[in-house]
Amino acid sequence: MLAMTLLNGCAGLVTGSSSSANLPAGNPGTPAPGNLPQAQLSATPGNASFPNVGQGTSSSQMITVLNTGAADATISNATVTGAGFSISGLTVPAKVAAGQGTSFKIVFSPSTAGSATGSVSLMSDAPGSPLTILATGTATAPTALLVSSLADFNFGDVLLGNSSSMVATLTNSGNTDVVVSSVAISGAEFTTTGLANGTTIAPGQTASLNANFTPTTAGTASGLITITSNSLSPVTIPLAGNGAQASTRSVALNWDSSTSPVVGYNVYRAVADGGYAKINSAPAVDTQYVDGSIQSAQMYTYVVTAIDADNVESEYSDPVVVTIP
Repeated sequence: MLAMTLLNGCAGLVTGSSSSANLPAGNPGTPAPGNLPQAQLSATPGNASFPNVGQGTSSSQMITVLNTGAADATISNATVTGAGFSISGLTVPAKVAAGQGTSFKIVFSPSTAGSATGSVSLMSDAPGSPLTILATGTATAPTALLVSSLADFNFGDVLLGNSSSMVATLTNSGNTDVVVSSVAISGAEFTTTGLANGTTIAPGQTASLNANFTPTTAGTASGLITITSNSLSPVTIPLAGNGAQASTRSVALNWDSSTSPVVGYNVYRAVADGGYAKINSAPAVDTQYVDGSIQSAQMYTYVVTAIDADNVESEYSDPVVVTIP
C-alpha cells in the first residue's frame, strides 16, 4: 500500500508499515550502569609483620585503608583469623569517603611461643571486596634482662666530709617488662637514689641509678649494690672509694696580668683522665688564687685562662706543677 506524506511542504513517498523509534529510557543525563563512579579500597601497608614479640606481651601495627576511587565506600564487617591476632580502632559500619582514608591497628598478643599467621578481611560495597590484609608473627619466650652501663662505681679520692656522685644507666635488653623488687646496698659510706622498689622498665627502655660516696673516715671503702628483679640474674655493681684527709697546707697561685683587657681569670686543676676541671666558682679579678682543697703527699697541676668582656676565654696558660709533702 502506498501512503502520501508531506515533508517540508513537498510531496514524498513512504513505504512499509509504521513503527515506533527506540529512545533511551530515563534521564538523558544519567550515565549507563557500567560507567557509574566506583570506590576503590586498598591497605597501606598491605600486610602486617610482628617479629620477636614476647609471649604474654602485645605489639601493634597501624593499617590505613585508602579509598582512591570516585565514590564513597562503606566497610560493613571485619573478620580476624589467626591465634593471637585482633584489631582495634575500627567500628563497623565505617564510611570511607572518596579520596579519604581510615586507620586501625592490628594487634598481636601471643599466648604461646612460636610462629603464627592470620588475616584481617574487610567486607565492603567496593569492587573486589573483601580487602584482605595478611598478618604474621613470631612469639618468643618472655625474657627480662637488665644490664648496667657501668661495671663498677669507683669514686677515687674524696675528701672527708665531702660527697661524690656517679650515675649508671640500666637498660632492659629483654623482650618483657623488668620489675625491680629490691635495691640493696652494702658499705656504710655509700648510698643510692633514683631507682625505687617496684620500678617497671619496658623492653628497650632505661632507668638511672645514682650512687653516692660520702667518706667519714680516712682510707679505702668498698661496698656492693645488688638489684633484684625478674631479670635472668641480679645486677651487682661493686663500689669503691678512698676517704682522703685534707691537707693543712694550701697552694697559693700567682700569675702575670694579661696584656689584653680582661674582666677576670679562671683557675683549672688537672684531673685523673688527663683533662682539667675549673676550681674557682667565679672568675678571679686579681692575679692570684689559693687552693685549699688538697691532700698530703699528692702532686697537682694548674693552668689559668683569661676572660674578656664578651666572656671569651683564652687558651690555657703554661702548666704549673706543685707537690704537696
